[in-house]
Amino acid sequence: MIFVSDADVRRYVPFEEVLRGVERAFIALHTGASTVFEVVRGRGGGDDHFFAIKSARDGSIPLLGLKAGSYAPSNRTRGLPAHSSTTLLIDDLTGLPIALVEANYLNALRTSAADALAVRALARTDATTLSIIGIGAQAVFEALAVQHVRPIRRILAVSRSEERRRPFMEALRERSDISVEFTDAESAARRADILVTVTPSQTPLVHADWIRPGTHISAMGADDMGKQELDVELIARASLWVDHPEQAVRIGEAQHAFRSGRITLEQLHGCTLGHLLAQPDCYNRSSEDITVFDSSGIAIQDIAAAYVAQRCVVAGRARSEA
Repeated sequence: MIFVSDADVRRYVPFEEVLRGVERAFIALHTGASTVFEVVRGRGGGDDHFFAIKSARDGSIPLLGLKAGSYAPSNRTRGLPAHSSTTLLIDDLTGLPIALVEANYLNALRTSAADALAVRALARTDATTLSIIGIGAQAVFEALAVQHVRPIRRILAVSRSEERRRPFMEALRERSDISVEFTDAESAARRADILVTVTPSQTPLVHADWIRPGTHISAMGADDMGKQELDVELIARASLWVDHPEQAVRIGEAQHAFRSGRITLEQLHGCTLGHLLAQPDCYNRSSEDITVFDSSGIAIQDIAAAYVAQRCVVAGRARSEA
């Protein structure tokens, strides 16, 4: 069994490879080649330590896999990251493990890859202003991913934490020459061509009357029961697309509109990212449409990204040793 470290991923795994792998995985899910299993959630020993397992079968590779993720905010006092992820790949034929992947950095790549795919499929091609609400570690990856598929010229950023502004700007400046303007949530939302929300919020941060016609929104933060970044009216009005219908209505941004009866599970079965990628002409976007991608984060992304990482790292190590 191969072990892939975070350092290996940073050294050998380009975003473009993860993007292609995640795209293939979403299409395979749409065609029925793959299956996403129900998320298992629990608590660790501490009151603030949350633990989850996401698993799936990717029939296009074919592999089984699971990602174990932890959120322990008290880690910050220990000088450790609050989030950690580990992915196990299992041979679909034999049931034997083939790779263990330290997936902290890879998780950021796989999440932002889904955002890039949604933006490429749903956002206007002339979108130049990107607004980001929430500037934690994941926000930098989201900004770079959107720039990968759209000609972004301006970034508007929103954060309640003054101390996060400098690290965000410095991390972005290392890989991009686009300037950042800090503003409030309403101004950022009203001025956005593309709006990305990346927060753990449990109350709506963005309201329907703030959003201009033609705006695309990637809601990346909701991945647990109770989380919410967009108000229900916005979800109900928009053209809504999800990564996985059953998971979206359980733990994604769609959960609140679903529980209030504003959307149905049946309508979401026809509005998945995999459907868009497999059949781009399934949705004819009007320049006035408001589109929303609800990313609850699904295990096929983790399997696809870990498989790409395994292949890139093995090849990279071989080149280094040659």
